Amino acid sequence: MAVRGGYLRAWPAPAAAIVMATGLTSCAVPPEPAPSGVAPAPSGGMTSTERLANDLIEADTAFAANQMERLAEHVRAIELAGARPFDPPGEAALQAWRSALPPEQRPMRGRVLGPAYISGRLAPGGKLRTEQVMLGGKPVSVAAGTAPRTGLRLRIARADGNMVCEQSPAHARECRFIPAYTQRYRIELVNSGARDARYHIVFD
Repeated sequence: MAVRGGYLRAWPAPAAAIVMATGLTSCAVPPEPAPSGVAPAPSGGMTSTERLANDLIEADTAFAANQMERLAEHVRAIELAGARPFDPPGEAALQAWRSALPPEQRPMRGRVLGPAYISGRLAPGGKLRTEQVMLGGKPVSVAAGTAPRTGLRLRIARADGNMVCEQSPAHARECRFIPAYTQRYRIELVNSGARDARYHIVFD
């Protein structure tokens, strides 16, 4: 996947483009499937993108509840996945999680490269909207970890408004597709619940 427009930095090259295809299975993926509607919960285990989204929100929840052993477990999984925050809220959260752990529980940093994620909060009725340029022919995987786990909807559409994927509830449910050609996509996360929600959106 490639991301431009100031949201995510390029890694490892070229500048202003991200190609993220790690963690995807080797099976063929059809180009741009029709809107997926409301998908059932994963039955055969989570994908790597869904698992990372879940680890991020579990770490967030454990930190808020002062559950250090649980926090250490999920921060370790995040580090081993090589995940890196690409916005200030995500960076601040990760630093807070690591700093809260005693030295003996702080995980060593994992792989240099890995998926990227953005983090934040949504008020009831709030909507996050970001646009990203994705490379044609390159597999894309997007998933959100949310707290609460219900009441949030993830939608991905092309620039012309045609829907590519929708997941509701969004928590740890992957949107996976291959763009037919390089173009801009709109990613939305909507909080239709009655209370504030925390989120982490993973791009791989």
